[in-house]
Amino acid sequence: MTERIDTRIVPTMKRVNTSWCLTFGLAWTGVWMAQLTPFQYLLPVQINETLGSAITTDETSWRSSVLHFGIISGLSAVCLAVGLPLTGALSDRTRGRFGRRRPWIVIGGVVLAFALAMLANQHTTLGIAVWWCVAMLGFCAAAASLTALIKDRVPHEQRGTVSGWMSMAQAAGLIVGLGSVAIFALTADTAYPVLAVLLILCLLPFTLSRATEPATINRPVSLSLQPSSGSAIRLLMHHDFRWAMVGRVTVNFGNALATCLLIYFLQFHLRIEDPSQALLVLTVAYIVSVLSVSVLGGWLSDRYGRRKPFIVGSAILQTLSAVMFVFSESLWAATAAVAVIGAGYGCYMGIDQALGADVLPDANHSGKELGIMNIALTVPPAVSPLFAAVIVELFDGSFTELFISAGILTLLGGLVVLRIRSVN
Repeated sequence: MTERIDTRIVPTMKRVNTSWCLTFGLAWTGVWMAQLTPFQYLLPVQINETLGSAITTDETSWRSSVLHFGIISGLSAVCLAVGLPLTGALSDRTRGRFGRRRPWIVIGGVVLAFALAMLANQHTTLGIAVWWCVAMLGFCAAAASLTALIKDRVPHEQRGTVSGWMSMAQAAGLIVGLGSVAIFALTADTAYPVLAVLLILCLLPFTLSRATEPATINRPVSLSLQPSSGSAIRLLMHHDFRWAMVGRVTVNFGNALATCLLIYFLQFHLRIEDPSQALLVLTVAYIVSVLSVSVLGGWLSDRYGRRKPFIVGSAILQTLSAVMFVFSESLWAATAAVAVIGAGYGCYMGIDQALGADVLPDANHSGKELGIMNIALTVPPAVSPLFAAVIVELFDGSFTELFISAGILTLLGGLVVLRIRSVN
């Protein structure tokens, strides 16, 4: 039986103001900080400590650490693949005075913060895996609902700009998280609670604002999850959605392969004595680069009404950075490569979210549809450490083949967008 579409839940599109964009960006800063800081640094260090290995361990031990990290990330990828469309669909069907998305942003933030606090006391790989998976379920609820607001609240001519704020928030979240850990010399047992508190503080202004989203009308709704216009199979049958999904998976997987093992690349390829400080240098270069282009790229995309040229150009930049990594033999060469990949990915993220919202076939199911599409944003980075570990192991600890693979994937992913018909 076909589900009836009720157009009353789609509000009239009005331009969002600067205050909305700033608090939206702050909320994303907290969410990205809570997800990326453990992924980039805390989890590898915690796993090393759990396995009884220091960060300066020998090659046999560090490969074992990479493998455990990859397995835990792979398990969390399953949670992301299930959690993003599920929580998006639930938010689509939520009714009440607080709107469709805001309750799930709050629920997701609380679950994510609680799981981070619990991670601080884990001293087994099983415990780390369980609570990181719980954290990712909380991330799913918050991220799916925040992303859906781009379709719900932002008119087409502003989506590139707002997506740029989201991209900038990703960079800012990473630097705030890693910067806090480095500046205050936080260990895992203190860093996780600090991240949890900062996450809640970042979410409060947006969730408490009346302008977050209009209230939805209380009325009976079916909670059936039977196939509808927002089901994964039907969405993938939609030509433009399918190619947007393929492009996003490929670019994000390539980018993640290039960046997921940087801490190990610094330690065991460049032989940096203090890899944590070197990682902070790379992170700063990445952030500066992302911040320089993300909002600008999104604004230019809105200004000229074109998405494809910016996405293809951003993919080419990321491919160039992969080549630079192959020939990097010093920290400064690696920093230059990170700056280039930051520029490419910042431009890509600033526009790809807008493109994703543009190709959705059904506004009434935007949470579920964008949740499915965001699998392509979050799952590739989650599984990339496992694939990266296999590639490095197959080539006897060499990172060259890893970066070559990353460059090929990002280039192909950028070219895939040319298959989309409904977006210029």
